[in-house]
Order: sequence, then structure tokens, then C-alpha cells
Amino acid sequence: MSQENLEKIIAQQATTIQNLTDEIKLLREQAAYLTQKRYGKSSEQMPSNGQTSLFDEPEEQADDGERPRHRRSDYYL
Repeated sequence: MSQENLEKIIAQQATTIQNLTDEIKLLREQAAYLTQKRYGKSSEQMPSNGQTSLFDEPEEQADDGERPRHRRSDYYL
């Protein structure tokens, strides 16, 4: 092999190494971002009264103080 061919090969390998290094850096940044998003602090806010609700519906009270009875129509057989 001639000196020119070896220099071309070295230049190509240097370019390949730089491209792969850039890709590794990007993949590490993506992994860090996704890890933080998955396992980091949640952005959910606690209600001001400190209690969490299982449902978003407000509780309804009947006139006699008893809870109203609801019929469910979404049963599956």
C-alpha cells in the first residue's frame, strides 16, 4: 500500500471515530433524559388540603344526609 492510501484510510477512520463518538454522546444524553423522566421527581401536585381523591367527581349529598345511590349501567356479562 502506498503512503497516500494509508493516509486516506487514516482520515476515513478518524471521521468514523468522530461520528461514532458524537452518536455515543447523543445516546448518553437521551438515556439520561429518559431516566430522569421515568424515575425523576413527578410534576404532580398534591391538593391543598393534603388528601388525594380517587375520583374527580365531587361528592353529592342527598337532602336526608345519606349518600345517593347510583345505578351502574356498564356491567359486562
